[in-house]
Amino acid sequence: MEKTPFVSINLVVRNGATYAKACVEHIRQQTYPGIEVNIFDNDSTDETLRIIEKELPAARIIRNSKNYGFGGGQNRCLKYAEGEFVVFHCIDVLLDKNFIEEGIRTMERIPSAGALQAKILGYNKRGFEKNDIIDTTGFEIYRSRRIINRGHGEKDRGQYEKQEEIFSYEGASGFFRRAALEDSKINGELLDEDFFWYADDIDLGWRMRLLGWKSVYVPTMIAWHDRQTTKRLKKTIFDFIRLRREVPAYKRALDYRNFHLTLVKNEFLSNVFKDFFPFIKREIALFFYTLIFEPRTLFSWISFFVLLPRIMKKRRNLMARIQVSPHEIRRWYK
Repeated sequence: MEKTPFVSINLVVRNGATYAKACVEHIRQQTYPGIEVNIFDNDSTDETLRIIEKELPAARIIRNSKNYGFGGGQNRCLKYAEGEFVVFHCIDVLLDKNFIEEGIRTMERIPSAGALQAKILGYNKRGFEKNDIIDTTGFEIYRSRRIINRGHGEKDRGQYEKQEEIFSYEGASGFFRRAALEDSKINGELLDEDFFWYADDIDLGWRMRLLGWKSVYVPTMIAWHDRQTTKRLKKTIFDFIRLRREVPAYKRALDYRNFHLTLVKNEFLSNVFKDFFPFIKREIALFFYTLIFEPRTLFSWISFFVLLPRIMKKRRNLMARIQVSPHEIRRWYK
Protein backbone atom coordinates (compact mmCIF):
# COMPACT_ATOMS: atom_id res chain seq x y z
CA MET A 1 0.00 0.00 0.00
CA GLU A 2 1.36 3.43 -0.98
CA LYS A 3 2.42 5.58 1.95
CA THR A 4 0.46 8.81 2.53
CA PRO A 5 2.81 11.85 2.50
CA PHE A 6 3.12 13.52 5.88
CA VAL A 7 2.51 17.27 6.24
CA SER A 8 3.81 19.64 8.93
CA ILE A 9 1.84 22.84 9.60
CA ASN A 10 4.32 25.20 11.24
CA LEU A 11 2.61 28.13 12.93
CA VAL A 12 4.80 30.98 14.20
CA VAL A 13 2.92 33.29 16.53
CA ARG A 14 3.30 36.18 18.92
CA ASN A 15 0.29 37.59 20.77
CA GLY A 16 -2.30 36.19 18.37
CA ALA A 17 -5.14 35.56 20.84
CA THR A 18 -7.64 37.42 18.65
CA TYR A 19 -7.18 34.87 15.87
CA ALA A 20 -6.05 31.74 17.71
CA LYS A 21 -9.37 29.92 18.13
CA ALA A 22 -10.56 30.46 14.56
CA CYS A 23 -7.12 29.60 13.15
CA VAL A 24 -6.81 26.25 14.93
CA GLU A 25 -10.46 25.36 14.25
CA HIS A 26 -9.73 25.57 10.54
CA ILE A 27 -6.60 23.46 10.96
CA ARG A 28 -8.60 20.87 12.89
CA GLN A 29 -11.16 20.65 10.08
CA GLN A 30 -8.63 19.56 7.43
CA THR A 31 -9.79 16.55 5.41
CA TYR A 32 -6.25 15.27 4.88
CA PRO A 33 -5.28 12.71 7.56
CA GLY A 34 -1.48 12.89 7.77
CA ILE A 35 -0.88 16.19 9.55
CA GLU A 36 1.18 17.38 12.50
CA VAL A 37 0.99 20.91 13.94
CA ASN A 38 4.01 22.71 15.39
CA ILE A 39 3.47 25.99 17.25
CA PHE A 40 6.54 28.22 17.59
CA ASP A 41 5.75 30.94 20.12
CA ASN A 42 7.77 34.16 19.96
CA ASP A 43 7.40 35.08 23.66
CA SER A 44 3.65 35.78 23.65
CA THR A 45 2.31 37.71 26.63
CA ASP A 46 -1.41 37.20 25.95
CA GLU A 47 -3.71 34.15 25.97
CA THR A 48 -2.53 32.71 22.65
CA LEU A 49 -0.97 29.51 23.97
CA ARG A 50 -3.73 28.82 26.45
CA ILE A 51 -6.29 28.99 23.63
CA ILE A 52 -4.24 26.76 21.34
CA GLU A 53 -3.63 24.17 24.06
CA LYS A 54 -7.35 24.01 24.73
CA GLU A 55 -8.49 23.90 21.09
CA LEU A 56 -5.67 21.78 19.64
CA PRO A 57 -4.11 19.69 22.45
CA ALA A 58 -2.21 17.46 19.99
CA ALA A 59 -0.09 20.37 18.75
CA ARG A 60 3.60 20.50 19.63
CA ILE A 61 4.31 23.86 21.29
CA ILE A 62 7.80 25.32 21.25
CA ARG A 63 8.02 28.13 23.81
CA ASN A 64 10.63 30.88 23.65
CA SER A 65 11.61 33.81 25.82
CA LYS A 66 12.69 35.80 22.77
CA ASN A 67 10.98 37.12 19.64
CA TYR A 68 12.79 35.67 16.63
CA GLY A 69 10.42 37.21 14.09
CA PHE A 70 8.52 35.21 11.50
CA GLY A 71 11.56 34.11 9.51
CA GLY A 72 13.67 33.20 12.50
CA GLY A 73 10.73 31.40 14.05
CA GLN A 74 10.04 29.36 10.93
CA ASN A 75 13.72 28.47 10.57
CA ARG A 76 13.78 27.07 14.09
CA CYS A 77 10.37 25.45 13.82
CA LEU A 78 11.49 23.61 10.68
CA LYS A 79 13.92 21.60 12.82
CA TYR A 80 10.92 20.04 14.62
CA ALA A 81 8.92 19.33 11.45
CA GLU A 82 8.79 15.71 10.33
CA GLY A 83 6.75 16.21 7.16
CA GLU A 84 7.73 15.65 3.56
CA PHE A 85 5.71 18.83 2.95
CA VAL A 86 5.58 21.91 5.17
CA VAL A 87 3.10 24.78 5.52
CA PHE A 88 4.51 28.07 6.82
CA HIS A 89 1.34 29.30 8.49
CA CYS A 90 0.27 32.64 10.01
CA ILE A 91 -2.17 33.02 12.90
CA ASP A 92 -4.42 35.44 10.98
CA VAL A 93 -4.97 32.97 8.11
CA LEU A 94 -7.91 30.53 7.98
CA LEU A 95 -7.53 27.41 5.85
CA ASP A 96 -10.30 25.82 3.80
CA LYS A 97 -10.91 22.23 4.89
CA ASN A 98 -9.45 20.88 1.61
CA PHE A 99 -6.35 23.12 1.68
CA ILE A 100 -3.83 20.39 2.55
CA GLU A 101 -5.50 17.74 0.39
CA GLU A 102 -5.43 19.97 -2.69
CA GLY A 103 -1.81 20.91 -1.99
CA ILE A 104 -0.69 17.28 -1.77
CA ARG A 105 -2.53 16.44 -4.99
CA THR A 106 -0.69 19.22 -6.84
CA MET A 107 2.72 18.48 -5.36
CA GLU A 108 2.49 14.84 -6.39
CA ARG A 109 1.56 15.85 -9.93
CA ILE A 110 4.31 18.52 -10.34
CA PRO A 111 7.61 17.24 -8.90
CA SER A 112 9.44 20.47 -9.82
CA ALA A 113 7.07 22.57 -7.68
CA GLY A 114 8.90 23.87 -4.63
CA ALA A 115 6.13 26.18 -3.37
CA LEU A 116 2.36 26.39 -3.83
CA GLN A 117 0.31 29.55 -3.69
CA ALA A 118 -3.33 29.35 -2.61
CA LYS A 119 -6.15 31.63 -3.66
CA ILE A 120 -6.31 33.79 -0.55
CA LEU A 121 -9.41 35.86 0.09
CA GLY A 122 -10.30 38.26 2.90
CA TYR A 123 -12.43 38.24 6.04
CA ASN A 124 -13.57 40.58 8.78
CA LYS A 125 -11.90 39.63 12.04
CA ARG A 126 -14.75 41.05 14.17
CA GLY A 127 -17.10 38.27 13.20
CA PHE A 128 -14.70 36.20 11.09
CA GLU A 129 -17.06 36.74 8.17
CA LYS A 130 -15.39 35.57 4.97
CA ASN A 131 -15.75 37.53 1.75
CA ASP A 132 -14.93 37.21 -1.94
CA ILE A 133 -12.36 40.01 -2.12
CA ILE A 134 -9.00 38.68 -3.24
CA ASP A 135 -6.09 39.15 -0.88
CA THR A 136 -3.46 37.56 -3.11
CA THR A 137 -2.88 34.93 -5.76
CA GLY A 138 0.89 35.27 -5.46
CA PHE A 139 3.58 37.79 -6.33
CA GLU A 140 4.20 39.23 -9.75
CA ILE A 141 7.13 41.46 -10.68
CA TYR A 142 7.51 44.38 -13.11
CA ARG A 143 10.45 45.64 -15.14
CA SER A 144 10.75 48.49 -12.65
CA ARG A 145 11.17 45.72 -10.05
CA ARG A 146 7.95 46.70 -8.36
CA ILE A 147 6.50 43.56 -6.76
CA ILE A 148 2.77 43.31 -6.07
CA ASN A 149 0.16 40.89 -4.79
CA ARG A 150 -1.62 39.68 -7.92
CA GLY A 151 -5.34 40.39 -7.79
CA HIS A 152 -5.28 42.20 -4.43
CA GLY A 153 -8.50 44.10 -3.79
CA GLU A 154 -10.37 42.60 -6.75
CA LYS A 155 -13.71 40.87 -6.35
CA ASP A 156 -13.31 37.16 -7.08
CA ARG A 157 -15.30 36.61 -10.28
CA GLY A 158 -13.42 33.52 -11.38
CA GLN A 159 -10.68 35.47 -13.15
CA TYR A 160 -7.97 33.46 -11.35
CA GLU A 161 -9.29 29.93 -11.82
CA LYS A 162 -6.36 28.65 -13.88
CA GLN A 163 -3.64 26.65 -12.16
CA GLU A 164 -0.40 28.20 -13.35
CA GLU A 165 3.19 28.92 -12.55
CA ILE A 166 3.82 32.34 -10.97
CA PHE A 167 6.93 34.35 -10.14
CA SER A 168 6.74 33.65 -6.41
CA TYR A 169 4.48 32.49 -3.62
CA GLU A 170 3.33 35.05 -1.00
CA GLY A 171 4.02 34.34 2.64
CA ALA A 172 0.58 34.26 4.29
CA SER A 173 0.44 30.46 4.17
CA GLY A 174 3.01 28.96 1.83
CA PHE A 175 2.89 25.22 1.07
CA PHE A 176 6.38 23.78 0.45
CA ARG A 177 8.17 20.65 -0.63
CA ARG A 178 10.63 19.90 2.16
CA ALA A 179 13.36 18.96 -0.33
CA ALA A 180 13.08 22.42 -1.94
CA LEU A 181 13.39 24.14 1.43
CA GLU A 182 16.50 22.17 2.31
CA ASP A 183 18.00 22.89 -1.11
CA SER A 184 17.30 26.63 -0.73
CA LYS A 185 19.19 27.12 2.53
CA ILE A 186 22.24 29.37 2.56
CA ASN A 187 24.76 28.29 5.18
CA GLY A 188 21.98 26.44 7.00
CA GLU A 189 19.58 29.41 6.98
CA LEU A 190 16.32 29.37 5.01
CA LEU A 191 14.35 32.58 5.59
CA ASP A 192 16.85 35.42 5.91
CA GLU A 193 17.06 36.43 9.57
CA ASP A 194 18.81 39.68 8.69
CA PHE A 195 15.43 40.80 7.33
CA PHE A 196 13.62 39.97 10.61
CA TRP A 197 10.29 40.80 8.97
CA TYR A 198 9.02 41.85 5.52
CA ALA A 199 10.19 40.66 2.09
CA ASP A 200 11.65 37.38 3.40
CA ASP A 201 8.95 35.57 1.40
CA ILE A 202 9.89 37.39 -1.82
CA ASP A 203 13.54 36.67 -1.11
CA LEU A 204 12.91 32.94 -0.61
CA GLY A 205 10.58 32.63 -3.62
CA TRP A 206 13.09 34.38 -5.89
CA ARG A 207 15.92 32.21 -4.55
CA MET A 208 13.95 29.02 -5.10
CA ARG A 209 13.32 30.07 -8.69
CA LEU A 210 17.05 30.69 -9.23
CA LEU A 211 17.71 27.19 -7.91
CA GLY A 212 15.22 25.65 -10.36
CA TRP A 213 12.14 25.24 -8.12
CA LYS A 214 8.76 26.47 -9.35
CA SER A 215 6.08 28.45 -7.52
CA VAL A 216 2.64 27.26 -8.64
CA TYR A 217 -0.71 28.97 -8.06
CA VAL A 218 -3.45 26.46 -7.17
CA PRO A 219 -6.97 28.01 -7.25
CA THR A 220 -8.54 24.99 -5.54
CA MET A 221 -6.42 25.70 -2.46
CA ILE A 222 -8.45 28.34 -0.59
CA ALA A 223 -7.59 30.40 2.49
CA TRP A 224 -8.72 33.68 4.06
CA HIS A 225 -6.41 36.37 5.44
CA ASP A 226 -6.94 39.46 7.59
CA ARG A 227 -4.23 41.52 5.94
CA GLN A 228 -2.85 44.49 7.85
CA THR A 229 -0.63 45.74 5.02
CA THR A 230 -0.74 45.46 1.26
CA LYS A 231 1.29 45.25 -1.94
CA ARG A 232 -0.73 46.23 -4.96
CA LEU A 233 -0.67 48.70 -7.83
CA LYS A 234 -1.58 52.26 -6.89
CA LYS A 235 -3.67 54.17 -9.43
CA THR A 236 -2.60 57.67 -8.33
CA ILE A 237 0.01 59.29 -6.10
CA PHE A 238 -2.77 60.07 -3.61
CA ASP A 239 -3.76 56.40 -3.53
CA PHE A 240 -0.11 55.52 -2.92
CA ILE A 241 0.21 58.04 -0.07
CA ARG A 242 -3.03 56.88 1.57
CA LEU A 243 -2.01 53.23 1.51
CA ARG A 244 1.50 53.99 2.78
CA ARG A 245 0.10 55.93 5.72
CA GLU A 246 -1.93 52.91 6.78
CA VAL A 247 1.34 51.10 7.50
CA PRO A 248 3.27 51.86 10.74
CA ALA A 249 6.52 53.78 10.21
CA TYR A 250 8.86 50.99 11.35
CA LYS A 251 7.19 48.54 8.96
CA ARG A 252 7.60 50.97 6.06
CA ALA A 253 11.30 51.27 6.88
CA LEU A 254 11.74 47.50 6.99
CA ASP A 255 9.87 47.06 3.72
CA TYR A 256 11.99 49.73 2.02
CA ARG A 257 15.29 48.32 3.28
CA ASN A 258 14.49 44.65 2.74
CA PHE A 259 13.24 45.18 -0.80
CA HIS A 260 16.64 46.58 -1.74
CA LEU A 261 18.46 43.81 0.11
CA THR A 262 16.38 41.30 -1.87
CA LEU A 263 17.48 42.89 -5.15
CA VAL A 264 21.13 42.83 -4.14
CA LYS A 265 20.91 39.20 -3.11
CA ASN A 266 18.94 37.74 -6.04
CA GLU A 267 19.01 39.93 -9.13
CA PHE A 268 21.25 39.46 -12.17
CA LEU A 269 23.16 42.64 -12.93
CA SER A 270 22.66 42.07 -16.67
CA ASN A 271 18.88 42.16 -16.17
CA VAL A 272 19.09 45.44 -14.27
CA PHE A 273 21.03 46.98 -17.16
CA LYS A 274 18.40 45.81 -19.64
CA ASP A 275 15.65 47.42 -17.56
CA PHE A 276 17.75 50.38 -16.45
CA PHE A 277 15.29 53.16 -17.39
CA PRO A 278 12.10 51.74 -15.80
CA PHE A 279 14.14 50.66 -12.79
CA ILE A 280 15.92 53.98 -12.21
CA LYS A 281 12.72 55.95 -12.88
CA ARG A 282 10.95 54.11 -10.08
CA GLU A 283 13.94 54.36 -7.74
CA ILE A 284 14.18 58.12 -8.20
CA ALA A 285 10.44 58.59 -7.70
CA LEU A 286 10.49 56.39 -4.61
CA PHE A 287 13.49 58.25 -3.18
CA PHE A 288 11.93 61.70 -3.57
CA TYR A 289 8.57 60.52 -2.25
CA THR A 290 10.33 59.10 0.80
CA LEU A 291 12.43 62.25 1.23
CA ILE A 292 9.32 64.47 1.25
CA PHE A 293 6.72 62.32 3.00
CA GLU A 294 8.68 59.71 4.99
CA PRO A 295 12.14 61.14 5.70
CA ARG A 296 12.69 58.79 8.65
CA THR A 297 12.43 55.84 6.29
CA LEU A 298 15.66 56.97 4.63
CA PHE A 299 17.53 56.14 7.82
CA SER A 300 16.98 52.49 6.86
CA TRP A 301 19.84 52.97 4.37
CA ILE A 302 22.17 52.96 7.39
CA SER A 303 21.17 49.42 8.37
CA PHE A 304 21.17 48.49 4.66
CA PHE A 305 24.87 49.29 4.39
CA VAL A 306 25.60 47.64 7.74
CA LEU A 307 23.99 44.42 6.47
CA LEU A 308 25.40 44.67 2.93
CA PRO A 309 28.62 42.65 3.50
CA ARG A 310 26.61 39.72 4.93
CA ILE A 311 24.06 39.93 2.10
CA MET A 312 26.84 39.93 -0.50
CA LYS A 313 28.32 36.82 1.10
CA LYS A 314 24.92 35.10 0.84
CA ARG A 315 24.65 36.26 -2.78
CA ARG A 316 27.97 34.64 -3.66
CA ASN A 317 26.81 31.39 -2.09
CA LEU A 318 23.55 31.52 -4.07
CA MET A 319 25.07 32.51 -7.41
CA ALA A 320 27.48 29.59 -7.23
CA ARG A 321 24.47 27.22 -7.28
CA ILE A 322 21.96 28.81 -9.67
CA GLN A 323 20.19 26.56 -12.18
CA VAL A 324 18.58 29.15 -14.47
CA SER A 325 19.77 31.87 -16.83
CA PRO A 326 19.09 35.63 -16.62
CA HIS A 327 16.86 35.19 -19.69
CA GLU A 328 14.68 32.64 -17.88
CA ILE A 329 14.18 35.06 -14.99
CA ARG A 330 13.43 37.98 -17.32
CA ARG A 331 10.34 36.28 -18.71
CA TRP A 332 8.60 37.02 -15.40
CA TYR A 333 9.14 40.79 -15.62
CA LYS A 334 6.00 42.51 -16.88
